[in-house]
Amino acid sequence: MSVQEIVVERNVRRRRNCQPLAGTKRAATLFRIWHGVREMIEEAERLGDGELVHFLAVAQTLIEEKTGDTAGFGEVDTSLPN
Repeated sequence: MSVQEIVVERNVRRRRNCQPLAGTKRAATLFRIWHGVREMIEEAERLGDGELVHFLAVAQTLIEEKTGDTAGFGEVDTSLPN
């Protein structure tokens, strides 16, 4: 009988106490993420994967909520179940 042992060591390089991004940098980061998600939605639509499109649309909505842009919420099909 063989017993495997898994040892989890703390990652010393990980920085937990980082400061939140300033307003401009935060907005720029969210803008880049939003466009990346938009590109992934287009690719998922091209592939015909409806579930992935829906999942990414939810992620896009969450990003829009973080930026305070609620106008994009009206474009999401809310008739689909979660």
